[in-house]
Amino acid sequence: MTLYKFISEKELLEIERTFFKEFVSDIPLHFYTGSIPDHIPDHGMFLIKCEIEENTISNFKILKDGELMIETNQIPLFNTLMVDKIKTVDFFGRTEEVEKEALGILDEEKRFFAWRLRKYLETNSREIVSYDSFRKVYKPSVPIGEEAEKLIEEEKAHAKYLEEKTLKINTVEEAVDFLIHEGLSENTICNIRNESLASRLNDLTVFFGMGMYLRNVFIYPNKNENFLKYLNTYDPGYILDRGEFGEGLIEDLLWRRLNHYNITDESKKKIEVLRKEKYNEDLAWSNYIKEKLLSYNLDEAIISEYLELEDQMDLCVSDEDFEHCMYEQKKILEGLSGDELSVYNQMKQDYFTVSRLIKKLKNKQ
Repeated sequence: MTLYKFISEKELLEIERTFFKEFVSDIPLHFYTGSIPDHIPDHGMFLIKCEIEENTISNFKILKDGELMIETNQIPLFNTLMVDKIKTVDFFGRTEEVEKEALGILDEEKRFFAWRLRKYLETNSREIVSYDSFRKVYKPSVPIGEEAEKLIEEEKAHAKYLEEKTLKINTVEEAVDFLIHEGLSENTICNIRNESLASRLNDLTVFFGMGMYLRNVFIYPNKNENFLKYLNTYDPGYILDRGEFGEGLIEDLLWRRLNHYNITDESKKKIEVLRKEKYNEDLAWSNYIKEKLLSYNLDEAIISEYLELEDQMDLCVSDEDFEHCMYEQKKILEGLSGDELSVYNQMKQDYFTVSRLIKKLKNKQ
């Protein structure tokens, strides 16, 4: 069940300190149920919403018209019954009174919802980022004394081992075999297997993360000239970002092997036909995208739908329209349906709701 409530800017700041997971109040909480209330306050107030399971409302006092009252001593219980987090959906009143701190909080929420949506689309496990993950502080353990010296020696030994192994690796296929069976940890392998098809359209992965690791293993220290020459001439049969030194070839085949996306002979033939078409400058970008999608053995219907959204992106007049098309493309690649599609739609709504709210507040200041 969806509950709505008007809160002041001060209350918003207090809720933010709980990562939008708890209400902090020394007076009872009054909620409107099911829909946005007809009564709109004259002075500046934020409208927030939260979700609770319908079978839990019997714990609280139900007023006329289905409104809900949470007594002060029941607030801790209510906080435990909320599903997900408290979400800010609108503002009513004079926006010039809104302080920069509140806008900063909403900007943080926008980044959180964008990250949550992207993570959901770009992981095969459909990972849902928890409400407090964005605010967690990473505190790496720093080895000291003998532990640090031991770690340094282990790293030196591992680097020497990698150098010896790469001298015997002569092809991209051999490099990928080594990474899967020896070079990468089980955790890293699991993470790559969890990277969805929707994540593959982000070329930055070649330069950061795995791409950087591959350069350090196979490129910079490698004295195997045969392998380095092989990288320069290797043709996978489809277009891809090769990276600065060819590490993109290794990264691409590694992901395909682990996620069962090796290109089929049928897809290779389709790409050959596409490449033989008479060059048309207006279709150059579209054909570039189409070749990429064909390399993942996608059906023509999916490719066509994806390219239609690509054309729409060229006509977008607002950031929101552009982002909408981008997320819809990822949804198409992932083939979302049923519960997964419902979760996606809710996440997308959360993101665009706070994005529009920020724009509303900034435009009226």
